[in-house]
Amino acid sequence: MVLPNNEHGCRPMRVLNLAGFLARSEVNGPGTRTVVWVQGCPHRCEGCFNKPFQPFSPATLIPVDTLAGTILSLGGIDGVTFSGGEPFAQAGPLAALGERLRAAGLSVVTYTGYTAEQLAEGHDPAWPALLAVTDLLIAGPYIAGLAKPDPLKGSSNQQAITLGMRIAIPHRATRARTARCRTEFTIAPDGTITATGFPAPALIAQLALRCRGA
Repeated sequence: MVLPNNEHGCRPMRVLNLAGFLARSEVNGPGTRTVVWVQGCPHRCEGCFNKPFQPFSPATLIPVDTLAGTILSLGGIDGVTFSGGEPFAQAGPLAALGERLRAAGLSVVTYTGYTAEQLAEGHDPAWPALLAVTDLLIAGPYIAGLAKPDPLKGSSNQQAITLGMRIAIPHRATRARTARCRTEFTIAPDGTITATGFPAPALIAQLALRCRGA
């Protein structure tokens, strides 16, 4: 069930509903990037790697100013990646966050299940604001039958679109050489393990068996 405060246009512009946060990653866009995963997605793609992030329910509510301060206090990052969930379901606060980050010299990558055509035709007034602060847009739903090794995309139907001058899409030959290096595991001080990137289904199945002691 979609809660009233999660519907489009009802969320305070300066508050984000976060599903996850990773200070540094090298598999969520070019360079070393902070990753912000938002909670809630209307697409429900079959084979989604982030199924727990799909429900439109409260997860971690955080003011944009607080999150911006946390990210800007980090060193050694090239930019920030917005993922989810569906970032355009929280386009207003993400646009406000992206504006702060870009003003500090960071780049923004945004992943979305919407196609570029859907975003262009959309009626949500916050969508253009998020596009305006996005340097690299990865657009289109994940289609499991079209899954293909690529350091930027989960399936071949998705488009990588440059919207600014801060990020250059790697040449196809370079992407082919790095296509297999797409999975990253981070162990937090409390023992929490975060898996991100585009892991092969066989790897996830094997890890699940090991975690169950099989």
